Amino acid sequence: MGPEGGLGRRARAIYERFFGSHRQRLLTLMLLLFVLDFADRTLVGALGPTIKHTFSIDNFQFGLLSAAFVLVGAGATIPIGMLTDRVSRTMVIAIGLVLWTIAVALVGASVSFAMLFVSRLFLGVVAATSGPTVPSLVGDITPAGERAKAMGSVDVGQLIGTGLGFLLPVIITAFVSWRFAFWLLAVWGAFLALAFWRVGEPQRTKGTGPGEEKGQESDVQKAVREAGVKPNPLAIVTKPPEQMSMWEATRYVVRVRTDLIVLVTRSFGDYFLAAISAFAVVFATQWYKISQSEANIAILVLGIGALLGVLLLGRFADRMLVRGHPRSRVLLGAAGYLVAPIIFFPAFLTHSIFLAVVLFTLGAFCLAGSIPTLDAVRIDVVIPRLRGRAESIRRVFRTVAEGSAPLATGFLAQHLLGGGVEGLRAAFLIALPSVFIAGVVLLIALRTYEPDVAAALESSQKVAEGKQR
Repeated sequence: MGPEGGLGRRARAIYERFFGSHRQRLLTLMLLLFVLDFADRTLVGALGPTIKHTFSIDNFQFGLLSAAFVLVGAGATIPIGMLTDRVSRTMVIAIGLVLWTIAVALVGASVSFAMLFVSRLFLGVVAATSGPTVPSLVGDITPAGERAKAMGSVDVGQLIGTGLGFLLPVIITAFVSWRFAFWLLAVWGAFLALAFWRVGEPQRTKGTGPGEEKGQESDVQKAVREAGVKPNPLAIVTKPPEQMSMWEATRYVVRVRTDLIVLVTRSFGDYFLAAISAFAVVFATQWYKISQSEANIAILVLGIGALLGVLLLGRFADRMLVRGHPRSRVLLGAAGYLVAPIIFFPAFLTHSIFLAVVLFTLGAFCLAGSIPTLDAVRIDVVIPRLRGRAESIRRVFRTVAEGSAPLATGFLAQHLLGGGVEGLRAAFLIALPSVFIAGVVLLIALRTYEPDVAAALESSQKVAEGKQR
């Protein structure tokens, strides 16, 4: 067989890997959706010095700009979560992408800080569509034993998008205006909207994952049953989820102790990552005395570390699960939160860019690697037709954390900590202990996880029995 035949087989294998089935097509599209979303989020921070110069704004105003679209997205996730549990999720994403394309094009066309700020506000509303829909789709198309891996493969898009957001300014600004970076994303958004419109909605599962409604237990459920774990009585649902109001769904999320713990603690990690993302280039250029392009390239290296963490830790958690460690996802998620701030701390003290990149890369590996494992934990303990609303509640916490991070960091640095790069560094160091404390709190979920999994399983069975009567 000649080289062309071998090349053809490899191309075919790649196509089958990403587009060979409806499940693979959906996972690939959700990956691309996250790439697009986080490329846009990162662009503002990556273009920080340029945007500050163009619109003549200080650190606090820049933090306000970075926070604008995230904060308004918190309110938008609630109605989107309700839609997610009732209508076609792929169509919700497609419509959101059409509006997103218009909004990001307006960001690139902004001629004043006011126009830029308003455009980011509008963008925040439509960017919220991916929050509740993606975990709901992953939960329906992926067996429970593979969810950390599946969420990892989708969450990789966040890191690729973040890397792309830092790389685009290096390439674009060398030839044309920074505005073209946003317009390029707008074109991408239009094509992705068409793809989601055509891919079709998957069937919603009646149990807790594909095949489980046919009596096939997941590894977590099997371990819970064989150990005789008693379900958390407060988390058992007997009423059909589609008949539950948003208030009832919120009360349910609070009663699922593991979901509540992960929901709150993830917010501290999201806060720290959002603060770093917004001010990374501004901080690096001033503290380590490097150019904007050099800072963007250094941050790309950090992104590789985070990418490896997402890819490897989620798969490792799934393997531990198969080998008889049902709480592996919770344990690895907590470990990432405990170790990351310890590694980050000396990185903020050194002036050596080489040492800082090594430390930040290791810390990013640990913290970002916790994301898919904790996302999989939340899917495990929530029944299918409440996942959209449960995720919208988490998104409120996440968007408040992400939106307040640039604003609070900018305010602290500018007005309370002396301003300049020293103020930024102090603001980062103040935020670090909260991530470690979140890791300690996550350890509590080691006790609540299995009872909540048992409650989700019993709830699904009770709801199914009620429908058959």
